[in-house]
Amino acid sequence: MKIQKRKLILPAVLFAGLIIRCIYLYYFKDSAFFNPYLLEGHDQRTFILWAKDILAHPWHVRGGAFYMAPLYAYFLAAVYFLSGSSLIVISVVQLLMDTAVCFFLYYIAKKIYNEWAGIAAAFLACFYRTSVVYASTVLSDGLIYFLYVLFIALVYFSLQKPNYLRWVLSGAVLGLAALAKPTIAVFLPFLLLGLYLYPEKKLLPGKMNPRYQPSAVLILLLFVSGMAILPVTIRNYCVSGEFVPICTNGPINWHIGNSSDSLGLFHYPKGELLSPLSSAFWKLFFTKLNLFFTSYEWPQNLNVHLMEKVIPALKLAFIKFGFIVPVGIAGLLLLFRDWKKNFIFITFTLSNVLWVVLFFITDRYRLPAVGCFAVSAACLIIWSIEKIRKKKPLHAVPFWIIAAVFAFFFNNSPGPLIPEGSYRGFSGLSIKNIQHDLEFRDIKSAYKKAVAYFNLMPADYRANFFLAITLLEQGDVQNGILLLNRTLELNPAFQPAKDILSRLSPSP
Repeated sequence: MKIQKRKLILPAVLFAGLIIRCIYLYYFKDSAFFNPYLLEGHDQRTFILWAKDILAHPWHVRGGAFYMAPLYAYFLAAVYFLSGSSLIVISVVQLLMDTAVCFFLYYIAKKIYNEWAGIAAAFLACFYRTSVVYASTVLSDGLIYFLYVLFIALVYFSLQKPNYLRWVLSGAVLGLAALAKPTIAVFLPFLLLGLYLYPEKKLLPGKMNPRYQPSAVLILLLFVSGMAILPVTIRNYCVSGEFVPICTNGPINWHIGNSSDSLGLFHYPKGELLSPLSSAFWKLFFTKLNLFFTSYEWPQNLNVHLMEKVIPALKLAFIKFGFIVPVGIAGLLLLFRDWKKNFIFITFTLSNVLWVVLFFITDRYRLPAVGCFAVSAACLIIWSIEKIRKKKPLHAVPFWIIAAVFAFFFNNSPGPLIPEGSYRGFSGLSIKNIQHDLEFRDIKSAYKKAVAYFNLMPADYRANFFLAITLLEQGDVQNGILLLNRTLELNPAFQPAKDILSRLSPSP
């Protein structure tokens, strides 16, 4: 009976994670950040327009070699086409993928430690706030997260039984992951070493000498992933005449993160590129390492802290970076006790930290690393519970002290959680969305956005004005006039409010 009940825990956790994502999407679809076409200057608009270009010209697209890794744009185009151009369906597909990631993390933790660790890892991932935010929006990071975690899960799946098909499947996913974000290549040298260190020496069927099997596996992975990448390479050459394996923006992103005036965050540089042989390069590297582990969610295109204000239901996803990562760091140290067996996972985790730090820090780039830390955190939590049950709690104390010290030093932010720029951006997007909805006579949607704008920025005269407009459109003249008067109290020179009031209350 106990075994049957335990089997229900994982489905219940995954279902809860899916429900939270659906609740968030229910509110997100009425927010100023949902319609990518209105997000001027944001990657969301870039991706959706790119997807439409792909639908018009799947091979030529916009001409030239791809600037960004193209897989997400093709994925978006496929879902957009099959769904009849539905943005909601895109979000639903992505949140289903995000829930699947939670299952993959369960599988990895189960293979590394035990089933309870797997359930704990799935729980941490299901309730991880930042993941919920990016699962719903038109950005590539959800797909990158999905493919990166799926790849390492398939590596562990392949290690369970000598089987060529399993490794071929792993290679195919590796190729797709590279087409989504080529930085996964950072892990490959560590994977080769990890295969040599792994206790199980028979990795492939047949009579091949175990000494050569790790190299044979890596060659197979490279070949299959190369075949997945090859069509993009051929397309880039045919269209541009240049040899570009995947995309061209790698050097540009490297310059953003490694210039003499780099902030370590997304910031277009003007200074010269730093040499990896210079002390300035490594000083900046350690600055970025500090930024990576800081609990603040560094925004780009979306501010998670702002979204929590706009959509209070996001509080249901109560697990944050500042919990998962410190406990995950201590959990990695625990996994080092059997380092040969766990070398593949440990180095995959560190590789996902490394590729972000080598470029620049944003919260969404950290997602694959956080997924890995959820696994190591889960292992530490379950191991600690086991030690308590065995009346050996002192064995766990050093690891939790490490987690607490790490959290103490990195639980900070550079200033306000929501900087003034994020408020300005939200104001501009809200106005644009409300005007768009009013133009297309979607008064209900315009009203919801106006309420969200007003609730977040009640002292903004424009928030009062646009809420007044939506109320007037719904026939609520009394409250509309109150808000128009409030608008003029905040900005006496605002002529549109004066004009509307004069029409509503003409002089005798």
